[in-house]
Amino acid sequence: MTAQNRHFTVLTVFFMAWIPVFGQQADSSAETCLRKAEAYHRAYEFSKAEEMYGKALELITDETLRPAVMDRMLQCRNGENLLQYIVRPEAVASRTVSIKDFYMYLNDLEDRSWIPIPNPFIRPEEGKGHPFYTAMYFPDGKQSVIYSAPDGKGAWNLYTSSRKDSTSWSVPELLSSNIISGHNEIFPILSRDGRTLYFASDGLPGMGGYDLFYSRWNEDTEEWDVPENMGFPYSSTGNDLMYLNSNDGQYSIIVSDRETGGTDSVKIYVTGYIATPVKTPLGEDESPQAVSSFAGDRQGSGRQPASVQEQTSVPDARMEDYSKLMHGLRNLQEEHRERLDKIEESRRIYENASEKDREFLAGIIRNVEKEALQIRRQMDSISAQVRQIEIRFLAEGIIPTVREDKPARERFRQPQSAEYVFRHRTMGKIPYIIVETPEPEFDYTFRILGRNEGQFAEDNTLPAGIVYQIQFSVLTRHADVRDIRGMTPVFVTRMKSGKYLHTVGVFRTYSDASSNLGRVRRNGFPEAFIIAYNNGKSISVKNARALENERILQNGATSSRTPSSDRGDMSYQVVIDGCGPTLPASVIDTIRETCRKDITKSGSDGETVFAVGPFPERSEAEKLLRVLQDLNVGNISIESIKL
Repeated sequence: MTAQNRHFTVLTVFFMAWIPVFGQQADSSAETCLRKAEAYHRAYEFSKAEEMYGKALELITDETLRPAVMDRMLQCRNGENLLQYIVRPEAVASRTVSIKDFYMYLNDLEDRSWIPIPNPFIRPEEGKGHPFYTAMYFPDGKQSVIYSAPDGKGAWNLYTSSRKDSTSWSVPELLSSNIISGHNEIFPILSRDGRTLYFASDGLPGMGGYDLFYSRWNEDTEEWDVPENMGFPYSSTGNDLMYLNSNDGQYSIIVSDRETGGTDSVKIYVTGYIATPVKTPLGEDESPQAVSSFAGDRQGSGRQPASVQEQTSVPDARMEDYSKLMHGLRNLQEEHRERLDKIEESRRIYENASEKDREFLAGIIRNVEKEALQIRRQMDSISAQVRQIEIRFLAEGIIPTVREDKPARERFRQPQSAEYVFRHRTMGKIPYIIVETPEPEFDYTFRILGRNEGQFAEDNTLPAGIVYQIQFSVLTRHADVRDIRGMTPVFVTRMKSGKYLHTVGVFRTYSDASSNLGRVRRNGFPEAFIIAYNNGKSISVKNARALENERILQNGATSSRTPSSDRGDMSYQVVIDGCGPTLPASVIDTIRETCRKDITKSGSDGETVFAVGPFPERSEAEKLLRVLQDLNVGNISIESIKL
């Protein structure tokens, strides 16, 4: 297959992912524009791609498709920004492997350190696994892990859990609110010093597909900082799935499908490690495709960009300072690695040491950790100086170079050979571990469950404001589950008399309490009635309803309480007050003859109020009102209820 045909195939396969989105719903002209836009997008011609997306947007008639196209336009703008200043790592080795187990070829991640999904940490719903994230990095002996898992709404987020003992792990928590895009974050990899987290995301600002990001640990806030895109060519228009640095400090490894075209394979690129990447403008003759493949020859002619030719030999005293800073930074990085190696070795010995030796080793580990932290702070300080110099250089069009003195440390030499041996690792077995599950929050929604499934409130404290409850029983003892007949949540209060008051539900409106009162009575508590509280203190239902109405008026709901053509959210009830604790039989018979509405009883502080309803129309309530007025029973009125 020729390079041109292979490129066309890659674009075609890439666009196939859009077919389920647009399919037959899009106009044929819109589909043509989208195909062209995708081709330009994949080829890093972002301005042309955005123009074609815009044309497609004008032709699409289905509004549900527009957000996806607008997202692609935004990715084009991100791509243009990321192409302005780039780094140029060169591959010393690469290998195309199956996407199903590419992580097994990463030599710098321990053998048997990947465990399959599902496992005790990750239990995706059947049929909803991730197309790329099919295994979890779980190295042996670690005290905490960072991994990706579904959040229940379809997105994969980063979580962390800590070891509690040989088999138990803590309740998983979201790693950081700063690293949530609403889409997917996968393949988290920590740097050796634990201060930088690398991961892939298809929701944070990028060129398209998955981009590579990093986040720094902030010691002041004790939180992960807002992630930054690693920039081009680490991120591309393909799916860039993983980034890590080799243990020996010589290489960086990138996993991507940028050249395989989103089929069933990815490519692992091994590039020379760049301690502090220097970003410079993309040359006019430079090919983004060549740069993204980490090829040494980035142009058809093989020449350097003119800007590079002109500036690499610019004499400047600042360049000497820059070179010294870079060499100093490299030396500190080597010292930092040595400290980390010593810490790891001491921890391995610690695991099998005696109690007395452990105390001694713990002191060594603490001291070396302090040294590593001090070195890291020096590195951060020098890195900040380096970045400032680079910014000034770039503003003047100067390409900074480092004078290649013999490095103080052997491992900082560039690789003498392009050879890099790929070895297929062994998949680890899922260990016997128990991951704690969070205790579910108590549900205070009123429900009637199975006969022996009723629940007592976890906390008897009532929320602030007006609250209604249904009182259904007063006993000389605390009720048990059988006594409450499946109701939840049931509150129990011991009164001064020593008896136990039992109430159920937490209702914010009288209407809500009234609509559930009948359910409680039919559940075996015919004498149940409504009581009310204000900020936890008992008040009469009448006063509670007055306060509730006042609140509604303050919220501007007066217009919805009057008859109008816009009263679809209102209902009405007839209220009978002042006739004692029970309604006369004649009144009940009259109500039953006039309508088939519920009669509810509520009371507090010796007052008893009866309500008949609800009626969807005020005219129906007025009909019953006129009938009851003829009986000359107590105070009768109509109240409107906001649904």
